[in-house]
Amino acid sequence: MKSALRYPVLVAAMATALSSTAFAEPGVSENTIRLGTFGPLTGPVSLYGYPIINGAVAVYNEINEKGGIHGRKIEMVYEDDSCDAAKTRAAVKKLVYNSDVFAIHGGTCSSAVNSARDEIIASETPYMVMATVLDSITSPVAKNMFTTTQTASLDGVTMVTFVKSIPDIKKVVVVKNTDDWADAHLSTIYKGLEEAGIEVAADIVLERNASDATTQVLQSLEANAAAVILVTYPNETAVFLREAKKYGLKGPFVGASSQMDMLAVAERAGGMDAISELYVSSYLLEPVDGEKMKEFSALYAKHFPNDKLQTLSFYGMSGAYAVADALERAGPDLTREGFIKALESTSGGFAGPAYCQITFTPDSHQGCTEGHVWAVRDGKVVAIGETWPQQ
Repeated sequence: MKSALRYPVLVAAMATALSSTAFAEPGVSENTIRLGTFGPLTGPVSLYGYPIINGAVAVYNEINEKGGIHGRKIEMVYEDDSCDAAKTRAAVKKLVYNSDVFAIHGGTCSSAVNSARDEIIASETPYMVMATVLDSITSPVAKNMFTTTQTASLDGVTMVTFVKSIPDIKKVVVVKNTDDWADAHLSTIYKGLEEAGIEVAADIVLERNASDATTQVLQSLEANAAAVILVTYPNETAVFLREAKKYGLKGPFVGASSQMDMLAVAERAGGMDAISELYVSSYLLEPVDGEKMKEFSALYAKHFPNDKLQTLSFYGMSGAYAVADALERAGPDLTREGFIKALESTSGGFAGPAYCQITFTPDSHQGCTEGHVWAVRDGKVVAIGETWPQQ
């Protein structure tokens, strides 16, 4: 996919960053507010980085077209992190100390962002997560760090809530990747299963980038459980479902939000039949073609008409709406302190395409906590609710 971003209207050339000598706060001038962002802008992972960043930029572009915020236009400064820990820390330093940004809205790779957490906190630069899900990024609470993305542990809560609602469920199989992302999900999944008296009949590892899951599927068959929980990334999910179809392993299969692009999973797994019993946690309102997504699909397409519309296109939007709302409420005499106070007073805020209303407090900078489940119905991916559908 070739992105249409490649530094459009909002891009501020870093070599010509505006001077803020007339203003006490970094990144604020009479006519502009300079925000930084970072993510994988080069290499194969940029296929995921660009759509996420572009969704947020579409929101900021639209605000600029309507006159900006208190007469100031939002400018964006971009840094490439390649999903690498060292490059992410370097990107943050460049945005803070070279580009002199007012705030940062960025980060799409959890482990890389987590490695830069201390650097972000020390800089005291207001930071809004773009799309990372590790709980440790925003917990414990740091004064300047916020997120509207449902964290991995909360994603696990959505998954286990759905599993517990499956009729007559007594035993499950857990198939999992082995990394911090999976562990954060499993912390709430295991706890929820234990509290509900549901046995984990088999706890099975499926390594990242696996090309075969025959052993794992056969182990699942032997366990004879009522459902399979998939704490796996899209590639491994597709591999598992492909082999499940081959060996006759039936669902339901309950997957993490990493699998929200269910059509892409189906394509990798060999067709829609492979995902017919897949139920996936989601923190977005609806799939891309849903009625409730039309406004946001149109917004993205307006500003990036050459991009493919996909679930990734919406990940960064809720944070952008939260940032814009707080900038507005912080008033024309914009300061970082005032901006952070405005964020912390957000209650029931507009989250755009996210399945929540945004609420922050001084004690919680996790703005969205709700999730629900998507499944395939009549050959189409749809939102079905938070619990097993009633017949």
